[in-house]
Amino acid sequence: MKFSLKTLAAAVVMAAAATGANAAIDDGAQGNGDLFFNIWDASGSYTRDLGYSIDSFQAALSVGGNIDLSWAADATFSSFLAGVSDVNALKWNIVAVDTKAAYRLLETYTTLPSPLKKNDVTRTAANNSQDFAKAVNAEIGQAESVAVGSSSAAWAGKDSFKDNAAGYLGFSNAGTVANNSYDNGLGFMRIGAAATGIAVSVYTPYVDGQNVKAYLDGSDLHLSAAVAAVPEPESYAMLLAGLGMIGFMARRNKRA
Repeated sequence: MKFSLKTLAAAVVMAAAATGANAAIDDGAQGNGDLFFNIWDASGSYTRDLGYSIDSFQAALSVGGNIDLSWAADATFSSFLAGVSDVNALKWNIVAVDTKAAYRLLETYTTLPSPLKKNDVTRTAANNSQDFAKAVNAEIGQAESVAVGSSSAAWAGKDSFKDNAAGYLGFSNAGTVANNSYDNGLGFMRIGAAATGIAVSVYTPYVDGQNVKAYLDGSDLHLSAAVAAVPEPESYAMLLAGLGMIGFMARRNKRA
């Protein structure tokens, strides 16, 4: 899996940070929770702590250039995919939550609910997502990711979480393997809700020059506001040599 976030200089910094990610997902109970990726079917699911808090993600958006960074697949994800009988049945999302004082809930999305949900409903959706992160943390141990069966409390397909947090989101936050390019990717947004009251929540799609999109490309996951250029032949050679995106970024720096 690759997960994409930002430009050359920012990407190098964030890739380095990712290697030091905490094993457990920050569930946002003390504010500023971590982004985490989930993919599931009826039999099981895989969840990974992406190693970036809400604040660090939003700070990355302020760096010059469009957001576009990558991670390689880990062994747990590869093993999970190898056991999937029908990849077309898979659903996936990206979520982060902050339930300290004013609530923040980050979600991939297809279309927004109509009418928009009120603060009390958003708070319930956020609490459901936080409870799911806690269940994952009970399973994840010292790893950064975990794969579980559908009987586990950490199964991403359970009703209280999956693609709509038991319906409290009011929309589906899930993608499929058909969301395999920037053009047909999911949007990514922040939903804000006050700690009390029932005013309408504030929905803010992320934009970085253009809309931030999430999409799967093979076994790679991207969260990007840049449509990737087709690599030149020598770029493929570097990728095959195992240099990956860091080598590709270094090459682009040298060209500049």
